[in-house]
Amino acid sequence: MKKKLLTLLAACALTFYGCNNNSEMASGTNLETENSPLDEKVYTLVDEQPEFPGGFQSMYEFLGNNILYPEQARKANVQGKVFLSFVVSSTGEIRDVKVLKGVGYGLDEEAERVVKKMPKWQPGREDGKEVAVRYNLPVVFQLKKQPTI
Repeated sequence: MKKKLLTLLAACALTFYGCNNNSEMASGTNLETENSPLDEKVYTLVDEQPEFPGGFQSMYEFLGNNILYPEQARKANVQGKVFLSFVVSSTGEIRDVKVLKGVGYGLDEEAERVVKKMPKWQPGREDGKEVAVRYNLPVVFQLKKQPTI
């Protein structure tokens, strides 16, 4: 039952691909949003987006297998979406994980923990070169209702 719940959470969480778009990205220009500590330009729009190893299905499975619903949230019957932002570096490493909008009750920390635990991704590409890309990901936490008698 726990695995089904987590798989459901992961599936719900990853209806996010469009969440990586914003009004600036819709303009069609490549945006260099920041410099990393390594002086690596970080893009928000690239020719090829970074990809979790094995694609979306593998990411669903990873989240489903690794997210643990915090007891504090379970006891308080708290559900919701945690919006995260992170950088996939030009080498595919996840860094600079930030909670953009949280829920509390341990859900924010759990979402951040699991994203930091992700394996290396296939980096994004711009003009044929691997580049760092800022990526946004909503993680949905939803409690499964227990059947009543």
